[in-house]
Amino acid sequence: MWYVAAICAVVLVSAIAGFAKSRPGGTSKSLTPFDAVTSATVANIMSSSVSTVSVEQINTLLARLEATEPPDQVMGAMCYEPMAMPEVAEYICPVCGEKTVYSYTNAAFISWELEGCRRTADSINTHTDFDVVLDERQFCDFCSSDSADEDPSLLLRVIYGDSAEIVSTVDLADLQMLNSFLQGNLYYTTSNDGEMPLQDYSDRMRELLGFEKE
Repeated sequence: MWYVAAICAVVLVSAIAGFAKSRPGGTSKSLTPFDAVTSATVANIMSSSVSTVSVEQINTLLARLEATEPPDQVMGAMCYEPMAMPEVAEYICPVCGEKTVYSYTNAAFISWELEGCRRTADSINTHTDFDVVLDERQFCDFCSSDSADEDPSLLLRVIYGDSAEIVSTVDLADLQMLNSFLQGNLYYTTSNDGEMPLQDYSDRMRELLGFEKE
């Protein structure tokens, strides 16, 4: 029976060794997707690793954008038939619900781009641990009566946890770039499905997020 006891001893030792190998140490922790990004070198950061971005992680993405060889530009579709510019557009304020009528000057933006700006701002919020707010009040005659004679602008408010707020005038391209950047991409998709490298716009990303270059 001695060989049975020997076999049991070998099995027991193997089981203990396997448990010791698989058990994590007391100071280790599992990496969330973005922890993996911040623990990697700039050259090894991959966009697929990004989940949500915190304020502390923005510098990592900026460093990666500025240090990595940009991807090639991909041209978008060029065969769209030109559309007639709208002469009038009705703007319904999401804050007060009142209607403001715009003529030719701003009608195209109201009709064609504003909804895209809203969707893109919503997308940015799903990829960040801080808040961004699209401020449209200048387009409402009732919310911004003091500036009724001025050309309205769309404002992006980036609000951090310490109540710091960065306010910038933006357009759809700004929001598309910021949305793609905060998802860890080195390019952004244009309105005609092209892909443009983001590296040339790193200063604009810093401006929108309030991060000065060190």
